[in-house]
Amino acid sequence: MKNYIILLIIAFILAGCTSKTNQTTTTTTTTNQSVKTTVTPGECSTMNNLLNGYESGFNSIKTDKVNNQFTNQWRTNTHMIGANCTVTLNKSGQASYQCQTPVKTQTQTIKSHQKLAKQLRQCLTKAGWFESQKETASSIYSTFVLDTKTPVITLATNQEGNGFSSRFEIAPPLGL
Repeated sequence: MKNYIILLIIAFILAGCTSKTNQTTTTTTTTNQSVKTTVTPGECSTMNNLLNGYESGFNSIKTDKVNNQFTNQWRTNTHMIGANCTVTLNKSGQASYQCQTPVKTQTQTIKSHQKLAKQLRQCLTKAGWFESQKETASSIYSTFVLDTKTPVITLATNQEGNGFSSRFEIAPPLGL
């Protein structure tokens, strides 16, 4: 019961720290590279499919089982970031989807995080999701929460040693 109350408090704090933006189109041009940041409804389909797959434990995207004696984990055929995404089943039988990828430079790390966070924002805020973002000198966290029954979506980018890493996760709701 105590954990449930703590999780509810966290959910309310996250819900209070909202950042809603309207859908816009911007194009940033760098040397020989143009980054398009408009999200079309079709680009939200991967996110929507992942959220819909949560209830079934992401069964439709699981491929081969990872040989690990400590967890039940599968590789997936759907990748929000990088090429190494997994589905993990916790002790309570709840599934989470996670991807992690190394990123070469701090500039690339920030740009990649901001681009995916904007895509998530445009796909989720129309449906009432709330975003919380926290930035430090070595990390950026973007968390999306709808309610205490819907999975939590987290995008985290951190400095690790001499490099950087981005992680995307759809985890069990805060209320469970």
